[in-house]
Amino acid sequence: MTPSDPINLLIFVIVSGRQSEELKNQLVRERFYFTVIDSSGGPLQEPTVCLLIGLNGARLDHLMSVVRAACRRFEEYIPVQPTPPAGLPPMQMIAAEAGGALVYAVEVEQFIQF
Repeated sequence: MTPSDPINLLIFVIVSGRQSEELKNQLVRERFYFTVIDSSGGPLQEPTVCLLIGLNGARLDHLMSVVRAACRRFEEYIPVQPTPPAGLPPMQMIAAEAGGALVYAVEVEQFIQF
């Protein structure tokens, strides 16, 4: 980043904990700088990571290609019921879509770094 490339976007990338290491490695290689916030949630209560990335809008397409390459959706099988009632055999499994990423871009008026 140079002084002629001001940061005018704040990007929030929410990604599965399983896919976060690969994404973080790719972002470092491509010289994107980020802050990591651990979280969890969703119906699977899977660990997730939120990456905060400040960048110039001209690099947004490049960032999106890195995120798409590292965070692909996949099918996972989960039990219909988290714990079967006592004395019953394990419950049937269903397919669920997992992985991928949620990306939010917010315009910023001013970026200050100390």
